[in-house]
Amino acid sequence: MSTTSRDAERASEHSRTGIDLATAQVVSPRRRPLAFELALVVLVSVVVLVPGIWKYSLVDPWETHYGEVARMMLQNNDWVHTEWPQDHEGFRSKPVLQFWMMAAGLRAVGAAEDGGYSGEMTDSPMIMVGIRLPFILCAIAGLTLMWWMLARLINRRMAWLGLLVVGSTPIFCMIARNAMPDMPMVACTIGAIALFTMAVEDGERTMVPLWHMTKRRIPFDARHVVLALAGAFIATQAIYYAVYFIASPQLAIRGRMPSPALWLPLLMALLMGGLHRDGWLILRLPLILIGGVIAAIVNEPLGTRRPGQSLWRHVVDNTLRPWEKHSPDRYLIRAVTYPVVWAFGGSWQTSDVVADRALRLEPLTHMRQVYLLGCYFLLGVSVLAKGPPGLTVVGAVMALYVILLGRWRALYEGAYEIKRGLLLMIVTAVPWHIAMYLKDGIRFIDEYLFTHVLNRAAVGVDNSPGTFEYYTDQIGHGMWLWAALLPAALAAAFLRARTDTREGRVKFITLLWAIVAFSIFCLVQTKFHHYILPAIPPLALLVAFLLEDVVGKRERLHPLYAALGSGIALLLCRDLMHEPERWIEMFVFRYDRPWPSGEPWTIDPSDGFLVLGVAGAIAIPLLATRFARVAVIAVSTVGLSICVWALQVYMPLAGTHWGMRDAVRTYYEQRTIYGQHLVYFGANQLYTDWHEVKDEWRFETFVPDTLHEGQPMTIKIQVNKPTEERIMETELVLLGTVTKIGDHAVTVKLAPGERSKLDPLLAKGAKGGRRSRPPVRAVDADRLIAWQLYWRGENFWSADEIFGWLPEMKTAFVKTDNVEFTKYINDRTRTPLGRRYFLVTEAGRINGVRSMLPGQRAQSTFEVLDTSSNKFSIAAFWL
Repeated sequence: MSTTSRDAERASEHSRTGIDLATAQVVSPRRRPLAFELALVVLVSVVVLVPGIWKYSLVDPWETHYGEVARMMLQNNDWVHTEWPQDHEGFRSKPVLQFWMMAAGLRAVGAAEDGGYSGEMTDSPMIMVGIRLPFILCAIAGLTLMWWMLARLINRRMAWLGLLVVGSTPIFCMIARNAMPDMPMVACTIGAIALFTMAVEDGERTMVPLWHMTKRRIPFDARHVVLALAGAFIATQAIYYAVYFIASPQLAIRGRMPSPALWLPLLMALLMGGLHRDGWLILRLPLILIGGVIAAIVNEPLGTRRPGQSLWRHVVDNTLRPWEKHSPDRYLIRAVTYPVVWAFGGSWQTSDVVADRALRLEPLTHMRQVYLLGCYFLLGVSVLAKGPPGLTVVGAVMALYVILLGRWRALYEGAYEIKRGLLLMIVTAVPWHIAMYLKDGIRFIDEYLFTHVLNRAAVGVDNSPGTFEYYTDQIGHGMWLWAALLPAALAAAFLRARTDTREGRVKFITLLWAIVAFSIFCLVQTKFHHYILPAIPPLALLVAFLLEDVVGKRERLHPLYAALGSGIALLLCRDLMHEPERWIEMFVFRYDRPWPSGEPWTIDPSDGFLVLGVAGAIAIPLLATRFARVAVIAVSTVGLSICVWALQVYMPLAGTHWGMRDAVRTYYEQRTIYGQHLVYFGANQLYTDWHEVKDEWRFETFVPDTLHEGQPMTIKIQVNKPTEERIMETELVLLGTVTKIGDHAVTVKLAPGERSKLDPLLAKGAKGGRRSRPPVRAVDADRLIAWQLYWRGENFWSADEIFGWLPEMKTAFVKTDNVEFTKYINDRTRTPLGRRYFLVTEAGRINGVRSMLPGQRAQSTFEVLDTSSNKFSIAAFWL
């Protein structure tokens, strides 16, 4: 760009925004602060997204599948190794962030301590709050950063329109209330794009202290805020890894190595310290030596080698002295780029330029640097949320921005903080992957990296093929009203694209974002409906830009686009009226499950779809009239109404039928409790539980309708070998009666003389013993059988009591040949006579099990207890 054109741009920007690009100083009167409106953005988002998340079941299979992994974290007190309990299957398909969020959410609402008591997952609606609320907060955080960027760079009206359109898009707001990794990843993507845009458009301002700390007036500014947030996240991980590997030193990899409790937190501290120029001098030393050796091997000049001086001493002397002629970072880059240079016969000139200019560390003095650090931190978090998709999208947008707008000089001058960014992303995302590999071994690499990252992208898994048109349905039904305006918004973005104004460049970045996100997920071979979610925010923002142009009277919707928009809105309305399951199918696994339109449910939301569709079709043509502001208000009202109706009416209806909470809760309400079965692995564990017990024993459980005071109870105690957990050494039975029933606890008074049976074992246990696995504490009650069921909700809602440690608790029978089910139901050691048995399965199969039951009594007492869902039912019978 010539000097004249730069001056013209500065003059144009100065006249429009009051910002002098040459000095980056505000010359117009200071606008009112954004703090109040930012708080209002958060409040409005909470009011729209949070209410009602407790009204309906977690949706199978994603929410319950991931929720069970999080519950296992709490049960095992292990926040590193992701576990799926069934057959030691493990869990390796997703990174860890969502499980941290769910586990933390459950504990925040006071639930699931040590995995939860028997039946707790169905006991309180707060389970749904704890599971879902962290994901809603992620969505709100992403929307808030987006609003702030738009308010700073364009105007507040555009920011509110962007919040409205993106936040009210049905697919966005409904997935925001689902516990899935997609929303944290998309929220990080939104935030990263917003911060990158701030960096390139408003980043040359010098940092101003927010306040001063202590009497010495030490300044506290934006860099401290960003580094404190990132540092807290990283330091929490580092401290936990240190404690974790001390408490659990067993590793899955062969060979001896120093304890990860030492080197993994130390490595994280060094990487974090490398963000500072002095810290980088320490962090780079090993790689500088490697680069120096490479340079010496290929005869690069390191100065004159003195007679008798060894090659190693020559390399050290000439690479570790900062006052020498060559920059030490050159040798670091040479260590990294040597294979490429060697393979293509190049020279070191390019890598030296990269080391000296593009990757240099400048002091943190400008807001551009702070924004970029925040951007890179969010990208690291997005990797922990769902792997590389978010990083891929944002990285491609940043690369295309540099290429298409010719920002090579800024790249050359190191304006994009690439070195700090790489360090920050690595220290944020990589340590958990290392820790998981250390605990899980090579199988983690095989399944996580190759199967669930590379193969999903390149080959396709889960039998979900499709080409670019696959996602047109999801964009149409998922955006509905805003999809009707999308053709006009895309046409305006392409035909009126300009990069000579700040608003034009922000719109250009948004367009790049939309194109990149849509293209990437069309190229990815594995396709689920919700995979297109990363493309929804930029597409919705393009619609918001169109509405902003209409309100500002810079644009009026052409009548042809108005007619097209009304037609699209009505066509989508017709689809949703006849196939209302299209919405909930945007975030489930199976797309062949029927809507509950038949008897006895007869749920018909078509009237709601019709009213909203007609209202949208009427409002859209108003955008082509001279009543622009009224038209935008009308369209916005319809869009917000669709959002509220989707969340408060549609999802409670659909969620009930795509979840099995009600069915499993029926089991806990009606089962009979006979006592408790305790398995200790060594007498020392029994001593810990019982040495202070007199004649009353208390255990926690969901209190069923059948429980009453005075009911006899049996406490079965089993002591197994700590080294061979399946070999029993001692077994005792204590008798008692129920004396007190709490909200979720039962107190049993032991019969006279029963407590004394434990005295020999307590004496032995007082001497201590070997460390072993935790005790098993199971409620002895009527059993729940999961028959030909593999939806994952059966595991979560039962807290995996259908696949417990005890043989009689292994009651999940997936295979349709019924061989294992028949063995179980005829094994009197596992299914004693005189008890009631509950069976949960898919609604269409529930009556098919009657003929398989042994004996006349089982078949005659068989009854279906709950049909509130058209997907799952529960029945019971007596043996």
